Amino acid sequence: MKYTTLRQAIVEAEKQHGLHELDFMMRELLHAITQAHVNNEPMRVSHLMKNPAHGTFPTISAKLKKLVDGGWIERRGDDQDRRSVLLEATPKTLATFSMISDLLDSPSDNSSS
Repeated sequence: MKYTTLRQAIVEAEKQHGLHELDFMMRELLHAITQAHVNNEPMRVSHLMKNPAHGTFPTISAKLKKLVDGGWIERRGDDQDRRSVLLEATPKTLATFSMISDLLDSPSDNSSS
């Protein structure tokens, strides 16, 4: 089955690149922040708060701190709004996601399943 093969490839790639150490919510937040970064869109905590699945402000703040401490994201001031903080994927995250994408794009022995 392609789905199970793809899921297994994702899990293995996450282990290989350290993403397996992040809990599910941290991976979801990292994905949202990276998606915005890749699309050249600003990402603020308030944007993350719009999705109730991300949790409450204290929960999101704690998860973001761990992502910053792990080198996955950076916080920087917003030149447009001094009260706001922008969240951006780090080169580490972009490189990791790129490597995982390359692994998933490579042909596998199970591609006909």
